Amino acid sequence: MTVALADLDARLASMGPEELALLEEELRAKLWAKRWNRWTPYPWQVPPEHIETLGWWFQLGGRGTGKTDGCARYMVEHVNGPPCDPRLRGGHRMAIIAPTQGDAVEACVNGPSGLKAHDPRVVLRTTTGGTFARWPSGAEAKLFGAHTPDDVERLRAGGNRCLVWMEEAAAMRRLGAAITHSEMGLRIGPNPHYIASTTPKPRTELIKLTKQADVTVTRGRTRDAIHLPQEQRDKLIAKYAGTRMEAQELDGKLIEEVEGALWTARLLDATRVGAVPDTARLVVAVDPAATSHAESDEMGIIVAGLSRQYVPDLNGTPRQHGYVVDDLSGRMPPIDAARRAVEAYHAHRADAIVAEVNNGGEWIGTVVRQVDPTVNYRTVTASRGKATRGEPVAALFEQRAAHIVSSLPELEEQLTTWVPGDDSPDRLDALVWALTDLMLAPAGNLAAVA
Repeated sequence: MTVALADLDARLASMGPEELALLEEELRAKLWAKRWNRWTPYPWQVPPEHIETLGWWFQLGGRGTGKTDGCARYMVEHVNGPPCDPRLRGGHRMAIIAPTQGDAVEACVNGPSGLKAHDPRVVLRTTTGGTFARWPSGAEAKLFGAHTPDDVERLRAGGNRCLVWMEEAAAMRRLGAAITHSEMGLRIGPNPHYIASTTPKPRTELIKLTKQADVTVTRGRTRDAIHLPQEQRDKLIAKYAGTRMEAQELDGKLIEEVEGALWTARLLDATRVGAVPDTARLVVAVDPAATSHAESDEMGIIVAGLSRQYVPDLNGTPRQHGYVVDDLSGRMPPIDAARRAVEAYHAHRADAIVAEVNNGGEWIGTVVRQVDPTVNYRTVTASRGKATRGEPVAALFEQRAAHIVSSLPELEEQLTTWVPGDDSPDRLDALVWALTDLMLAPAGNLAAVA
């Protein structure tokens, strides 16, 4: 049946305010249903029928499998369902926790798989109380990071919630603290619970979670993600076929231990400490990338210190212990790497910046001195294989004489997944240089022994 535009105008003109309001509501509902029903989930994006109180739905998936998409869809559906607390405007108070608050904004709200993609009515608001995703009904989700000590404090006072979404949980520097403090606030409504999404990494917290009876895990593989171009999937699978990268990054498998790795998650946990003691010396170690573009290796930048006190090791021998304080690594231009190293040098009152100069790394000294000619800077040159350099440092951990302070997930993943014979990643290399300088070589003479 076709209605002429003039007839339609006449019919609208004849309607009273109540009829027009009802028509507007019906049209809005039909438009919403059309948008909502357009989305077809992958099997692993379908949540369980019931999630226990304080329980989890965890999506483990390879790259491009729509983990964020599935959680965003779930949160929107939660908002549009029964109110968890009818006394609250909108009925829901939720939280989104990501590695950083910026990640929460970009991926979980504004991104192509975020809340706005599923519900355009969502608006982002920043007030003195924090940053929130808000719905017209009054429901809201507060956004948090889990990277710095300040982030943990914000979570500690983050308020009560009915639903917590943890995005890229395995990449959170302070995952354990994020779980602890968010769980304390999960107490709105009859069934407060978690949803989570991540590409798996060998994190102790993640391994424990996936073994809990109240955690439902769904898994997606990149090869099955049909919304990714076939050529892209084929190339990724061909490039990493048969490797740990394929299993973890593409097939979404949680690898607990890598055979032949010098470090294990169990070892790192056994030696982990919560704070840095008084240090006698502290260095910023830099393992520079040979090139600077989007596909370059990372610039490894590790801060480590040597305790002033002599503490017994595993054998009861008093000795100074080494502490890995911070990981500032990442892909960045040379000038940014130099600035970051110099900033860390001053912030931690370090004794030296130690940089490896093999493979074209001589530039780092020139750039560091351009940034600040006053820093104490020295170079190291590798004359032995990486396995030979790494084994004594791994032995320091085995002797319970070296420790990671708090949690450094990107570094820890490299430590627990690198096998001698493979190309060693830059965070790991920078850690080896730092602890070798502090514990295995005379200060200022590292090049002679490395």
